Amino acid sequence: MREPRHEPPPPPRQPPLALAFSGGGFRASLGALGVLRFLAEAGLLAQVRWVSSVSGGSVANGVFAASYEDLGAAGFTPDALEEHVVQPFVERIGETSMAEAMVRSIWRVVGRKTRTDLLAETLDEWFLGGRLLENISPNCRFIFNAANLTTGVRFGFERDVFGDYVLGLRETAGSGLRLAQAVAASAAFPGAFAAVDLGRFTFPCSKGRTASLLDGGAYDNMGLEPVDDLNHRDHPEELRDACLVVMNAGGVFQTGAYGRLPLVRDLQRTNSLLYRQSVVLRTRAMVERFQAWERAPDGERPPWARRGVLFGLATTMPAGTAEEWRERRPEPSKKFIAELAKTETSFNRFPQHLCDRLLYRGWWLAGATLSQYHRELLPADLPFRPDPDA
Repeated sequence: MREPRHEPPPPPRQPPLALAFSGGGFRASLGALGVLRFLAEAGLLAQVRWVSSVSGGSVANGVFAASYEDLGAAGFTPDALEEHVVQPFVERIGETSMAEAMVRSIWRVVGRKTRTDLLAETLDEWFLGGRLLENISPNCRFIFNAANLTTGVRFGFERDVFGDYVLGLRETAGSGLRLAQAVAASAAFPGAFAAVDLGRFTFPCSKGRTASLLDGGAYDNMGLEPVDDLNHRDHPEELRDACLVVMNAGGVFQTGAYGRLPLVRDLQRTNSLLYRQSVVLRTRAMVERFQAWERAPDGERPPWARRGVLFGLATTMPAGTAEEWRERRPEPSKKFIAELAKTETSFNRFPQHLCDRLLYRGWWLAGATLSQYHRELLPADLPFRPDPDA
């Protein structure tokens, strides 16, 4: 049976773009918004046709989805992105800690309501305005990824469908699901938030099972799985050969002494190792596919090759690369980059200058990697923006 999902329309010019935003609290949200800022300034934002996200990246994805029609009406200009997305987000998280605001509102968690429900309500109040998932734009596939504790696989929320490949997919229309609920399920970090129970919904292959959802980073913290096969033969030709831009703002593994309480320390360390292993394996596989695209001539690329770039907040560009980009935009020191990548993973208040630094880092990395590996996609005059720490 064909999935009740519709592909987005072709972009105004080729190639289409796909984005993947990782988890990492507001650190990841700001890095992702920096990528969107670069794409707007390079005239590429209108070409985005897929955005797959996890946790903190899903917050940025949600704000983008909620503002997509307004951005389109304004021509996807840099000014429109600043007005509708970036500045409202920075002003809100720079003034108030979402975590503290939720603590002050904990009295609202009564009956069957959970802390994750409170997170969704706060996201609505701060950013998303109660918008229904089924009412976001069909011109881009916004994908919000959670992890299903029942089936052990990725559970996705989209405009048209929600579900996973074990339970099956059901249509979003008529479900009453809000965009904020999808974002909250994607960001429901274990321990801090309760699992999202979707027992009120039945799925085609559920066999009495239901969905119990937590942070999508437990399964795939870079949100790569939904955009893994953009060249599928069922896709319209105008949507194939997309350029995939992957932003990994997840936590940085720190070596050396780790904690004091043996049991807690060892469990945390083991969890960090498992997370690092999954990220490394996914990263290595995707980079190999990017390299296969770059090395093979047109017409001879293997079907699994992909066009794109992948970077993390701690990524440094090797000497001799992205020289045109670096000419007016020098890269900060490795020490500075490491410190920025270790910014706390939280939904606490982020001071203005820290917001500016994380936005700039996402912007800089998107520009550096695309100018190095896919210069043909960018305008003759590369975007310029002063470093907030210059």
